[in-house]
Amino acid sequence: MKKGMSKKIIWIILLLVLVGGGVYLLTKGPKEEAVVEEEEEVVQEGEEEEDEEQEYEYTGDTDFSDFSTDTQTLGELSEAQFSIVSLQDESKDGYHEFVFTLRSEDDEEIEPYVIASYIPNMGVVRLDLQGISRDSTGIGYQQERSIGKSGITRIYHNVSAQADQELYDIGVLRSTPFLLSSQQNENDEWEITLKVKYPGESTVDIDLGLEEYTTMDQEIAGIGASENASIISYTYGRPSGLLKLVWSVGGDGESPIPSVSASYNLDNELVVVFESLSIDRVASFAKTMNLPSGISGKSEREGEKSTYTFGNLGGRREYRLSASLSPNQVVLEIR
Repeated sequence: MKKGMSKKIIWIILLLVLVGGGVYLLTKGPKEEAVVEEEEEVVQEGEEEEDEEQEYEYTGDTDFSDFSTDTQTLGELSEAQFSIVSLQDESKDGYHEFVFTLRSEDDEEIEPYVIASYIPNMGVVRLDLQGISRDSTGIGYQQERSIGKSGITRIYHNVSAQADQELYDIGVLRSTPFLLSSQQNENDEWEITLKVKYPGESTVDIDLGLEEYTTMDQEIAGIGASENASIISYTYGRPSGLLKLVWSVGGDGESPIPSVSASYNLDNELVVVFESLSIDRVASFAKTMNLPSGISGKSEREGEKSTYTFGNLGGRREYRLSASLSPNQVVLEIR
């Protein structure tokens, strides 16, 4: 059996938009029931500087001199394959610790290739694990484990475009330093440890949408183009029978969620409208969406307005329009 084929097979579509350039399409599998589209990291001008000004003042005893917001790397890229045996997280003095235990599938003492980086526009510290043939953390794609402590919101299992790559996003409410390290335990397993300093809580009141499902009109009051409201990418999947669409969004300051509304039209199509975006890197290039179960999806960009229309739903199905922070997302769930 080929490496990486133990995961459920579906097609992954990755749309890369290069600054000033063209559009490139790459398809690669396998991944279980989730698809990623356009995974470009966009940093708004001046955003990182603003986060640094708001950094949390720590008064405890932990020495953070080795912590940094710079990208950190372990190991070297190789053909070695690993399985993720477990994920543990624990609150420490001034920071949160995440420990991924990896077991070699090749009986080789090769250190796993792992990258940790801060992505300002998403509000996350991303852990990128390469050469992964099996993942047993128990957190499915587009799923999360809640943290909710001192400005660290959650750890979110993002969708990747490579069969042997796993992406975990640790939500942080502002820029904060972190430290990546590894060691082998007595079972010759690799313990990949990411320590993330608590950035402190936010006092900004942000509209995160509804908790219940309904066929009625829904909206989220957020920011607009004047605050650099942006759509960076989107993913979709079918967890628990739902159709779940996730737009990765960004903007200036601590309120990165764009204003958005959703309603059914006379043809029973569900129409999602972002009225004021400075950038939409999905609707500007991907005019149609290849969605499961025969559902049709199309997007239109006119001025600052982006419209997403979903049809062939078999009538007015209940849905929920919501948002979340770190990673910053607008989520549409149709059931």
